[in-house]
Amino acid sequence: MSEQLLESVAVIPDGNRRFAKKKGLPIESAYLEGFKKAGEFAKWAFESEVKTVSLWALSLDNFSKRSNNELNVLFKLMDKNLNDMLKHPKFGDHDCRIKFFGKRELLPETIKNGMQKVEEKTIDRKGKNLNIAIAYSGREELLNASKSLAADITSGKVDASTVDESTFANYLYSPESPQLIIRTGNVQRLSGFLPWQNSFSELYFSSKLWPEFEQKDFIAAKEFFETTEQRFGK
Repeated sequence: MSEQLLESVAVIPDGNRRFAKKKGLPIESAYLEGFKKAGEFAKWAFESEVKTVSLWALSLDNFSKRSNNELNVLFKLMDKNLNDMLKHPKFGDHDCRIKFFGKRELLPETIKNGMQKVEEKTIDRKGKNLNIAIAYSGREELLNASKSLAADITSGKVDASTVDESTFANYLYSPESPQLIIRTGNVQRLSGFLPWQNSFSELYFSSKLWPEFEQKDFIAAKEFFETTEQRFGK
């Protein structure tokens, strides 16, 4: 069996709060380590010829159920990282196009403005892509896509008889399907991440908490993918 090339990887970075408890750290310090790890992960992936990295930074459930104090910590770190991206939109030697998806209208204005500026600054980047899900829920994505498609059918923009999977995918926040999804934190579920897109994704679950995830762990996940036979329903 020949190895297959990994070009698109998504990650669910779980375990920041457990890392804080394990190390006796303030939650802000743990999340800071998590943000740093996200940049490192993107660098590892791009250096290994991966073209697209998708990262789930904040779920819609987290947004509605975490304390205001914790959310404020996250928003503070997001704001700082957005400013850093504007100054240095590179991961190692790789320029990449950065896009955000989710219910961004729920986010603070400073975060929304920062996201827009980063997207505008990197829109012409070619070759590498970083997609970041914030205030994201897979169910909400499917519901939003269905409503948008229904509205276009009702208005006559789309002929219902021509709608197929490709048509529907164009209404999703992020239509691309990752070849591999990695989840850290010793949790073996996807929690609604990219439900439409993950139909044929290979799944790799790591026992490492996200801030503890290392390049060797990414390499292990990549090797797992490259030696797994993908059948695509055949």
